[in-house]
Amino acid sequence: MSFIVQLDRNAPAEEIGGKARSLVKLAAAGLPVPPAIAVTTELFSEMRAGGPPLPTTLAAPGALAAIESAARALREAPWPAGFAETLAHALAALDGRAQARFVVRSSAAIEDRPDALGAGLFLSRLDLPAAEVEPALREVLASALAPGVVAYFARRSLSTDGLGFAAEGLGFAALIHPFVAGDAAGTAALDSSHGAPVIEAHQGEPAAARARIQDALARLTVTHGPVEVEWAATGYEVTFLQMRPYRRPARARLAAVNQIGLHLGWHWDAAHNPLPLSPAQAGLVALVDRQCDTGLRQQTLGGYLFYAHAPRPAGATRRAPTSVTEALAALRALCDARLAPQATVSLDEALETFLAIYQPLFGVVQPAARAARKALTDFLQRHGLDPTPRLPRLLAAVPSAARARAELSRAFTQAADPAAQAAVHAAYLKRFGDESPCWDVAVPTWRETSVRLAAKLAAKPAVRSDRDSGDDDWRAAADSVGAALPPSARPEWSDLLAEARAAVAASEDDDALYARAQAHVRRALLREGSRLAARGLLGHADEIFWLPLDRVRREARQGGGLGEATLTREDAARLIDEARRADADARKAPPSLADAGRAADMPGLVRGRSGAGGVCIGRVKLWTEADADVDPDPDAEPLVIVARTILPTELPLIAAAALVVETGGPLDHVAAQARERGIPAVVGASGALAAFEDGDRVLVDGDAGLVARID
Repeated sequence: MSFIVQLDRNAPAEEIGGKARSLVKLAAAGLPVPPAIAVTTELFSEMRAGGPPLPTTLAAPGALAAIESAARALREAPWPAGFAETLAHALAALDGRAQARFVVRSSAAIEDRPDALGAGLFLSRLDLPAAEVEPALREVLASALAPGVVAYFARRSLSTDGLGFAAEGLGFAALIHPFVAGDAAGTAALDSSHGAPVIEAHQGEPAAARARIQDALARLTVTHGPVEVEWAATGYEVTFLQMRPYRRPARARLAAVNQIGLHLGWHWDAAHNPLPLSPAQAGLVALVDRQCDTGLRQQTLGGYLFYAHAPRPAGATRRAPTSVTEALAALRALCDARLAPQATVSLDEALETFLAIYQPLFGVVQPAARAARKALTDFLQRHGLDPTPRLPRLLAAVPSAARARAELSRAFTQAADPAAQAAVHAAYLKRFGDESPCWDVAVPTWRETSVRLAAKLAAKPAVRSDRDSGDDDWRAAADSVGAALPPSARPEWSDLLAEARAAVAASEDDDALYARAQAHVRRALLREGSRLAARGLLGHADEIFWLPLDRVRREARQGGGLGEATLTREDAARLIDEARRADADARKAPPSLADAGRAADMPGLVRGRSGAGGVCIGRVKLWTEADADVDPDPDAEPLVIVARTILPTELPLIAAAALVVETGGPLDHVAAQARERGIPAVVGASGALAAFEDGDRVLVDGDAGLVARID
């Protein structure tokens, strides 16, 4: 038995799985699809034969160990006789060029069914050279034996649909076809009973291809009803890669201003500011938007921070590529020269310094960091090496501000006596005292609330340190890549890896530098608040943050002898009252994250992206306020923090066995710090706050990017 079939209308539908079936249907509709083969369900059954059984529920004793044992047995099982040779011949028939690239995608029997989409549940690997297809296939097959899969089927068995799903006995195939790059790629959906098609580009902009995508959707819905497709486009040419039933997400009520913002291409930046901005912070946002060129526009809509990409116009002068290391060193020198905590400067001088730091931080350092990571990815692909499994190891254990926070936090809990704790506390404040629990200039810094910082450090249990093993791990990964390269490419490899690792540090260190610049402005605002309070215009200095920043600047200039003061006590009281009422209204109607990802196809199951690997079962704690406190019970089950976002300054102070956030991506702060602490994390998990409640028992599968309630 070859276990491989050519994908055409004669392929056995019951043996090729859902994704492969959908490709056959797309071709039958006359739409362009890539040539493909299917590795049938018979191969999975053959390699599972005699392997350890899967548990029916994660609540069973030793369930996680049993699942890992089954997956390990499959990874170690030999291919059936002749299979590797048959696979090599099939790949050559698809694309025999030396530079050919392929994808290996899961194609489970349940995938793309209207009653159980199983979207995102299994592994797929993209953009592979021919030599890496065989090991990638083994990993894709093993993804059918993951904790998240068992949790999914356990949830389905409790439902009332009578479908009788079970993880054991799952028909599991794989789909292999040439990699379709395209200038643009994404998804599109149409439910003709609910209006126009929805076309989302995950890469590029399919302006020329939109009409063809819409036409394809219209044709497909006639036969298949509401559908969603994946596509890749180059110019007018579109290749269709998958079709599945479309289930319109239950849309949360959007604030009117949020609808306008989304329509105009603005996105809620909940990953950085999940709460409404103070008037002072909104003023800073408007200031940098007017005066800084960073490739992003920012504005405050309905009280919340929104951003939009602002590509430089055609013909504009491009900055020369900048070394991350050099850019970060120059910025640190600038900060050290201009941000002495004891310095007394005017508000205008503080804002000028803030802008002088903000522009290179977000206009030079961050773009250089992104370019360095991309250069490393491109190098690996150029030399036929798949970056996906390698980058997490290559970019691990990087010395950074995030690591320093974690180490100081751990040192505090492990201190032998109060004197040692006091020394660690002072060291934390010296380095990170300008940070605060929220990216808002109105929120007091740790230096101002040092007692609270000490309490949070004391409440946080020590987390393990992976410094030594992490160092060994990334060096071993680097050596493995170097050994696979020709000698002439190794010097470039070393340089690119060093720069990409510096980029990881820059992505963490930028928070500490920004916090210093913002604290500089906060001190100037508080001095102005004290001056206005002394004149009887404010009840206390902190009320300055509830006044519009431009109005405060005018008052500061006039108070400095540049004119007569115009603010009255009545004006100040009215402005503060209006701002507080607007803040309360904004908190009652936050923007929606409903469009950030596909809705789960069943209650109690939320999918996101893998932020940090590993599996954990624990109890949910909803983290709904930026300054929330968690006091873990050492005798209770592990704590799973579920939040809209968690700021990097708060992460070291949170006791958690796993993290789930509705925002962010695999390279963002939550993911980086979760990997640093060795705990699972799922990021971009849209809908998690609504799906779970405090005390829910959940599985967090960091490898699969999945969270499932398992009570």
